Amino acid sequence: MKIFRLLEIMRNQLNKLQEMYEVLQQMQNAMVDSDYESFEKTIELQEKILAEIRNYEKSRIDILKDLLKSDILPEKNALVQKLFEAEPETDLSLQEEYLNIRESLINVVGEIENLNFQNKYLIDHSRKFIKELVTNLYGVKNQKLLDRKV
Repeated sequence: MKIFRLLEIMRNQLNKLQEMYEVLQQMQNAMVDSDYESFEKTIELQEKILAEIRNYEKSRIDILKDLLKSDILPEKNALVQKLFEAEPETDLSLQEEYLNIRESLINVVGEIENLNFQNKYLIDHSRKFIKELVTNLYGVKNQKLLDRKV
């Protein structure tokens, strides 16, 4: 059944998002520790995980469209009802599992957004600090050189 495949894809997607969260935490630690090699490794891991997440999302949307027989997905509340009406032999526990996984996905994405904001803040302030440091070392005359490099 397609519902089982959908739930499997969502579970895999949730696992990858949790893995992404851990990698973002490693990235943050690498930035704080000024460990450039670890930072580079986390970027490579992020790219791999993002590619997998994109594939799962594409598969999830394809299954949803197939189940709903439409290119335009309905509103969120109507989606769950229509989704489980598309395969009437599914039981109520699958619908609850779907809603639980969806809620977990939403929570993990929120945590990732928060961590991304923190990492962006760290990067922005690191760049500002470096810019001020180089300006203090080389003077204002080399500002144009500095603007290109930083």
